Amino acid sequence: MKYCIAVFFFIASFSIVAQDSLPTKRAKYKEDQWYTSLSFLFANESIEGFRFNGISHAFNLGFIRDFPLNQDSNRALGIGLGYGISNYGSNLTSIKETGSPDQLNLIENTLLASKNRLITHFFEVPIEYRWRTSTASTYSFWRIYTGYVFRYNFFSRTKPFTGNSTRLTEVNPFAHALKLSAGYNTWNIYIEYSLSPFFKKGTQTDRGVPLELNSIKAGLIFYVL
Repeated sequence: MKYCIAVFFFIASFSIVAQDSLPTKRAKYKEDQWYTSLSFLFANESIEGFRFNGISHAFNLGFIRDFPLNQDSNRALGIGLGYGISNYGSNLTSIKETGSPDQLNLIENTLLASKNRLITHFFEVPIEYRWRTSTASTYSFWRIYTGYVFRYNFFSRTKPFTGNSTRLTEVNPFAHALKLSAGYNTWNIYIEYSLSPFFKKGTQTDRGVPLELNSIKAGLIFYVL
């Protein structure tokens, strides 16, 4: 996580130099951008016995290609490709027993649960409708980007307080969400609402309770031209 934060602020320090390279002699332009986001994760805790512990967060990094929709280029479509990590802190863990299928248990011990993590690595394809007040000669402007993101969760694991990490196969491999980012110049707020459950249909806890878990992300997203 420390490495992710270091990358985030390195890109922030680089932004002024990168954005000064905007073209100045033509009206129509593109804003192909690298993006990085750091957000906190929230989820429904109405599942019997389930609770969050500590801070849950996500880190994303990727590139978006810009396709202007008008001559002024202040309306555009953005399509990208990125990579990210979600890190949930909860009292949910996976128990492996020889000759038996994996079992998802809810930890009662508060001390043990506080260090228990659920980590997912994913690729994502964001699709955005982009509104901005930029011109070909300005790089400080208001923006509102809204759209959809598709994700492929290619590796998930539980990392318990003690013992070895366990690969988690119950996580839904495909997920999609609605997203919104808005701000001025460098810093932008970011909100995302998941449209698909985190776990596969039929996944239950050791108490027989369905794990119908949807998440909300809220944080900051940073764009570099």
